Amino acid sequence: MKYIPNILTSFRIALIPFFVWQMLAGDTLAAGLILLISGITDTLDGQLARRFGWITDLGKILDPIADKLTQTAVSICFIIRFPQLWFFFAVLIAKDLVMLTLGGYLTKGGVIIEGAKWFGKVATVVFYVVMILIVLFPSIPEWVTIGLLTLDVTCAVAAGLSYIPEFRQYKKERNSKE
Repeated sequence: MKYIPNILTSFRIALIPFFVWQMLAGDTLAAGLILLISGITDTLDGQLARRFGWITDLGKILDPIADKLTQTAVSICFIIRFPQLWFFFAVLIAKDLVMLTLGGYLTKGGVIIEGAKWFGKVATVVFYVVMILIVLFPSIPEWVTIGLLTLDVTCAVAAGLSYIPEFRQYKKERNSKE
């Protein structure tokens, strides 16, 4: 039972190629439903892990990787589908790469990362809601799409910046171990 959250996270990673396939094939309904299932499993794995104490070191690493892989795949698909909006997705990808790099640096140094903070969770929820809306309603006016993407990017960047004090604290811990 303890590994159910990790199984859900692995399932979320396994959904990525199916989302990409459906999105690139133009089946926005299927792509949107896959993204919705991904978002639900993301929420469910975290709630189960916290509620029942099923938090594992693997889950602490795997969950953010699943988030970043999903968000990057969605962003790349959107760059292909909406090339005029590439900037929004480039910012999201850049933020994810920075977060993965910093997390990898800390993990390599032996720091055990506690997991996502509330602001990271909010940014992830906003990402899923915005992307699902855009995928499921491809005919919404471009100004609405831009507004939604602006909200998403703002939340993502704010969350990324909010992790800076966390990173500094973890880095201090890492340096004190050396």
